[in-house]
Amino acid sequence: MTLTVILAALLGFSALSSCYSGENTTRPAITTADLSQVRVFNEEMVIGRGDTPDIIEPEPTTAISEMESTYNYILSRLAAMDQAIHKLNVGHYTLDIKVTQLLERMSRLENRLSDTEDAIEQVSSYCKDNRKEIGRLEGCQKGRKMGYKCFLAYRVYETYADASKKCHERGGRMAMPRDRKEQEALAEYVKSVFHGNWPVWLGINDERSEGLYLFDDTTRVTYFQWRKHFLSSQPDGGKRENCVSMSSDDGDWWDTYCERRMYYLCEFDV
Repeated sequence: MTLTVILAALLGFSALSSCYSGENTTRPAITTADLSQVRVFNEEMVIGRGDTPDIIEPEPTTAISEMESTYNYILSRLAAMDQAIHKLNVGHYTLDIKVTQLLERMSRLENRLSDTEDAIEQVSSYCKDNRKEIGRLEGCQKGRKMGYKCFLAYRVYETYADASKKCHERGGRMAMPRDRKEQEALAEYVKSVFHGNWPVWLGINDERSEGLYLFDDTTRVTYFQWRKHFLSSQPDGGKRENCVSMSSDDGDWWDTYCERRMYYLCEFDV
């Protein structure tokens, strides 16, 4: 299209030259400047008509710099970290709720356990009272009633301390003959229960002070039934033997080691 326009322009100039030749034999020469003007005119005419100019290829884009690439990588990593922190916060919140619920349940459980312990303690107290009442009734039904007390012998080997504990658990105390009448009645009962010569614990000892004999209820002993014999008079154990037993064959008292295990006697109030 451009070439056609240029040819048309040249033909126009040729016509003009012919005109000039008719009027004047001398015609102007076509100079380089004139050709430049024709080319500029041609381009203006083409653009003025709305013709599409030649497509100019875009310049190639420059490569992303290393700093920009690093910056984009850091941004992507920060975004990932932000998501991870958000998930962690959600998990922490959920865990906090679970812990709170667990603490509330533990508090309720602790209250229930406290109530249960109180109930168990109350039941235990009732059991102790019942056991004492049962022991007292058993002592008077199976044992020997003497005035305002009942005595019961137990064929179980126990130390002095354990025998005292067992008597108290049954609602009584270790046998404490306080006068000759009680001593003689108790000796007769023990002889009928234990055939032969068996030592049996009485509730008498001098553990607090040597030679000062006290009953199991800490009252002082005023009547004694020590064995008297030229070969073995009692008491003869000194500080080594501080608890008193009764011989089942004659009812005499002997001092002996408190850790020795033997039968024992309990007494109960009627």
